[in-house]
Amino acid sequence: MSVKQPTIRQLQLIQALARYQSLSLVAEKLYISQPSVSIQLKNLSDLVGLPVYHMKGRTVELTDAGKAILRCANQIFQSLDNLKTDIDNLQGVVTGTLSIAVVTTAQYFLPVLLAAFAKRYPRIEVALEIANRETIHARLRDNSDDFYLFSQVPPGVEVVETPFLDNELVVVAPERHELSLQSSVSLARLSHYPFILREHGSGTRAATQKLFHQQGFVLSEKMTIASSEAIKQAVAAGLGLAVLSRHSLDFGVTPGLKILPVEHFPIKSQWRLVQNTARKPSLLAQAFQQFMLENGMEILANAVNRC
Repeated sequence: MSVKQPTIRQLQLIQALARYQSLSLVAEKLYISQPSVSIQLKNLSDLVGLPVYHMKGRTVELTDAGKAILRCANQIFQSLDNLKTDIDNLQGVVTGTLSIAVVTTAQYFLPVLLAAFAKRYPRIEVALEIANRETIHARLRDNSDDFYLFSQVPPGVEVVETPFLDNELVVVAPERHELSLQSSVSLARLSHYPFILREHGSGTRAATQKLFHQQGFVLSEKMTIASSEAIKQAVAAGLGLAVLSRHSLDFGVTPGLKILPVEHFPIKSQWRLVQNTARKPSLLAQAFQQFMLENGMEILANAVNRC
């Protein structure tokens, strides 16, 4: 007796549902009607004999059966990607799509690097996902992309990490703030001012809180904002001080802000190219990694000088 198997389209729908958590968004992103999405998922539920998703408030979540199918889907599509990798390697050409998922701060400098890489390899395409740390961590766990960019690598996943770029965190204030006139600012004095912090789980937030804790001070948190750009606007409006990556100032529009000369700053870390060890690197991924290591810092330095 033959056993029916899920179709490729149904596996694609499960992947999209896990990513977007919305039937309407799945329909929009895959260019099919929402009724078709519902019918295909119902057929998949009937096929396995269990529901593959359920509603949680306004969002859609995969059931345990849906998660099992998602793992299978990821393995199948990864195998297909590996086949393409093998063919590309045999042909010795750098083609295909480079999939990268990055935390929001990386959006300021990564496009500069991607533009230079695409100029060197004009036959490639790039799929770039920009989101908060929690979302990018989930994509890393699911092995959804070739690379992820973190300044602090999240735990719980076996990865290969490659430091490729310095990352400095600095304290910013409105340009007319009273501390902007000081030649040096102590952490003790800084701790009395309200701060606008990134969301919980953010690498910037964690590094900042760690420094203050080590030095015996507590940050005065006034506001939490999950966007560096929105934080810059809030600081410029006088709502508080903030700690930001210097890259967000070098490559973003930052009128009305000034970097303060605070002791123990800048906090220095490194941006890291992170790969899930379960993913077989394509020829394209290998070329990108080498390009970033050999050219990344120089390209960005030249870009900053032109700004």
